[in-house]
Amino acid sequence: GQCSRLLPPRLGSLHVLRGSGTDVGTVLAFRCSAEHQLEGAGVLSCVWNGSSTQWTAGVPSCKPISKYETFGFKVAVIASVVSCAVILLMSMAFLTCCLIKCVKKSERRRTQREMQLWYQLRTEELEHMQAAYFGFKGRNNNNNNKKLRNTSVFVREAFQVSHCAGWSWCSC
Repeated sequence: GQCSRLLPPRLGSLHVLRGSGTDVGTVLAFRCSAEHQLEGAGVLSCVWNGSSTQWTAGVPSCKPISKYETFGFKVAVIASVVSCAVILLMSMAFLTCCLIKCVKKSERRRTQREMQLWYQLRTEELEHMQAAYFGFKGRNNNNNNKKLRNTSVFVREAFQVSHCAGWSWCSC
């Protein structure tokens, strides 16, 4: 139960993976040298076929790879690496822009809240100063409270006009 001895292909090599190299059950692997391509089965086995032994396929051959094929492959690999780098760079730029926009929006909201609080405190302070100045503080009759409210609105509007002059971000 043996198959015929096989020789490695020209410009290639033969490796016995299992068995003696000719016994039934032997498995052979073929490889080609650099810049050559294997044509045919890369792995052959010695098997019984009825009353005789045979290899599962014929001996493969090694054909040279053209310079254009290797050059094209190299160009394709380089193009793939460059495109991956560009995609990564653009993704990082997009994420950075999104983060900056988010931070600016948060800062703008914080500034608006501070301005609203400052304006509210300033308005209350002016109302108290106005009430003390005009002598309305401590009186409880309804006519005086109406005067206080009307005067308070006048002072608040005057403050807004004088305070917001020249400030483009102020939404008074």
